[in-house]
Amino acid sequence: MYARLLTALTAAALATLAFPGTAQAATVTQPFAADSGDACRYGATGGTLSWQYGGVSPLPAVGIDVKGQLADRPLPADPGVVCGDDGYYSTAIFTAYSGSTAVDQQTRSVNNGKVALEFILAGNAATRSLDRVVVQVCRSPLVTLPPSYCGKAVTYLAPPLA
Repeated sequence: MYARLLTALTAAALATLAFPGTAQAATVTQPFAADSGDACRYGATGGTLSWQYGGVSPLPAVGIDVKGQLADRPLPADPGVVCGDDGYYSTAIFTAYSGSTAVDQQTRSVNNGKVALEFILAGNAATRSLDRVVVQVCRSPLVTLPPSYCGKAVTYLAPPLA
């Protein structure tokens, strides 16, 4: 009986030394925004990035919950013809990185309207953590092949845990 107790205590002590810290989870949310870069801002996206931290200390960012919307002008509620229909649609591109490696990407597109964004960017088994997301809005013609154009890529770094 004492031998089993001693074995169990030894195993517990070794596990504590081998895996310091305890499994934890935390979330930090930050706003995001990007647009197509043209005079009318035909394409625009915005919302929140909720960085999911988990694992053992120090906590790595293991996923990013994206929520928001993408809009492509003209919208039905837009006044006048200042930014009339130009025959292009908008695409928002979200790319998650671990170091210099792109580990996940999601795109959403819309033409003359709005679309809700709700998805998760995550790494894979080889990914230690996510450290940034690049958001960019591009526009492409409806009828012919691109050339398309893109607004400035906006980079969001993983925020520190408070």
